Amino acid sequence: MDLTLILYMKRFLLSSFLVCVCISINAADTLSLNKGWRFRKGVELRSMDAGEAVDLPHTWNASDALFGNREYYRGMCTYAHELTIPETLAGKRYYLLVNAAQTIADVFIDNHFVTQHRGGYTAFVADLTPFVTPGKKHLLHIRVNNTHTTEVAPLSGDFNIYGGLYRGVDLIVTEKTCINPDFYASSGVFFKQRSVTEHLAVIDVETRLLSEDGSFDGYTVTCCIYDGDKMIASGASTEFKKEGTADVRLEVENPHLWNGKADPHLYKGVVTLTKDGREVDRRVERIGLRYYHADPDKGFFLNGHPYRLNGANVHQDRAERANAYRGNDFAEDLDIAEEMGCNALRLAHYPHSREIYHLMDERGMVAWTEIPFVNIFISNPAYRQNLLIQLKELIYQYYNHPSILSWGLFNEANSGWMEDVNEIVAELNALAHELDTTRPTMGASNQNDRFNGYPDYIAFNKYFGWYGNRFEDMADWVDKEHAGHPERCMGISEYGAGADVFQQSEDLIHPEPWGQWHPENWQTEYHINNWRILKDREYLWCNFIWVLFDFGSSGRREGTIPGRNDKGLVSYDRKIKKDAFYFYKANWNKDEQILYIEGRRNVERTKPETTVRAFSNSGPAELFVNGKSYGKSYPDEVNVIVWENVILSEGNNEIVVKNRQRRDRCVWRLSHHQMRK
Repeated sequence: MDLTLILYMKRFLLSSFLVCVCISINAADTLSLNKGWRFRKGVELRSMDAGEAVDLPHTWNASDALFGNREYYRGMCTYAHELTIPETLAGKRYYLLVNAAQTIADVFIDNHFVTQHRGGYTAFVADLTPFVTPGKKHLLHIRVNNTHTTEVAPLSGDFNIYGGLYRGVDLIVTEKTCINPDFYASSGVFFKQRSVTEHLAVIDVETRLLSEDGSFDGYTVTCCIYDGDKMIASGASTEFKKEGTADVRLEVENPHLWNGKADPHLYKGVVTLTKDGREVDRRVERIGLRYYHADPDKGFFLNGHPYRLNGANVHQDRAERANAYRGNDFAEDLDIAEEMGCNALRLAHYPHSREIYHLMDERGMVAWTEIPFVNIFISNPAYRQNLLIQLKELIYQYYNHPSILSWGLFNEANSGWMEDVNEIVAELNALAHELDTTRPTMGASNQNDRFNGYPDYIAFNKYFGWYGNRFEDMADWVDKEHAGHPERCMGISEYGAGADVFQQSEDLIHPEPWGQWHPENWQTEYHINNWRILKDREYLWCNFIWVLFDFGSSGRREGTIPGRNDKGLVSYDRKIKKDAFYFYKANWNKDEQILYIEGRRNVERTKPETTVRAFSNSGPAELFVNGKSYGKSYPDEVNVIVWENVILSEGNNEIVVKNRQRRDRCVWRLSHHQMRK
């Protein structure tokens, strides 16, 4: 069997052979182990001749969960991989980095238990050093179990729990003394932005070290910040705390700020561990210097300027691959979000792959990230402890990303005993502030509870005009909530409505949310009316649409596709952008001129007199139907243009809207037979 280890940090792979891979590595090299696995449901997978050949990332639910199977497989599966450490690497330390395994993972070497991790959305590290011998062939097993349990979050949620090694596996090889790769599977270095202004940035760099004997005599930690190839700050320490921590303070004068979409400037932070002048280990992190806050009355500010966060929720979930993203998948999702004009994304309802945070750092998009404390809290001590551990893993693993401005603690937390929820939210909030004194906390709520006031920022999931109520009820509710709690920084974390692009209607009738009739025009009307209300309330620090993309939810039976939440503005396969997508594009995208006819997929018409609407951020437009002009009309305050009393002819009707900048066209067909019916 081929075992290909691809070196992607610091060194290059020199050679690989059948079964045994020979590699040339210096300290703290990270290599991909994503090729050459065997997979089988159940516990038994004794040889590399058994099971199914797979590469990582991989989920075993890419088929059964995506087509509405409520009983998709949730159980134990086993992954096997042959591993040989070359004799040339004797005397090193060897760590397995599992970037995520849903939900509980047990690691074995030659049937010897190494470690267990409980939680499906954060990475973990297994120290293989005591279990492997350089030059010897070993059999690595990772047994992964996504069975529902009351001991690991999330306990519930309107999304699928896809089992598998869906973010890949790496091997880390270090010296005996190194920057600790096993500190909550983090990089081991933390750039803490103590104070940032346009004139001066003060950064405390904390480095976590590992030594077998606890001694660091002769070692030095050096920290540098580079702007391109130019070093702009540096410092060193030879003093180490008892727990193996080194602290260095750096200052950057007149820093070039990370300024969101306008200018996402990144510095390079380099931390080097040396002994007697020889480099032993190194970490490289990208750093974005920025300052920000939310005001209860004025909303969100980035680097001293108003910066309303307009975005959408997303799941790590897409057609064909489910959560096992590959290649350009993350970049494609962000391309679509940026096209719509988003400057932020809520990465619901769990930590997403670190790859998307890297991309959001580069593109200047703000990332809402959160632990999977979703809906239900139960007073199981193991579950409570798991929430705290997952928060620690989230903060330590994602600490250096400038796109992350706060830590999310819960989504729609609920319990039969609300005092339990109050206690755990307070505990999570205190822990987040203890681990990171530089960032605020936040939560997403759907009810009026005391714990809404615990996080620094609060936002609400409200669906006025979908799950009952009227569109205009959103205005009454947000104003009353703001007036009732004027001290709170308040936003909207979810609002949305379902839409099936294969279901079209000329009439605007509120559909049954849990039913199978979800015409596209109601979603469009929902978002037009909700955005009219939200856009002018400057006290809202954020608004996030639910959701950008349709996603898998095995229990749902709505629209034409079972097992799908169809509230996305874009289809599950990313190929169809719904009308509401273009409505927001006309309102949020300031870099592209938009002119778009709403209802273009509602081709089959029965009413000879109709209303035509278009979305335009490029000024007024003129409507032509079969070449006849219906005059020029002007966009309203949300960039909607309306022509009423438009007459269609029997058969095909060419609908054209145009102005000096743009032109759009579609065809509607009026059927005489349908008219009689």
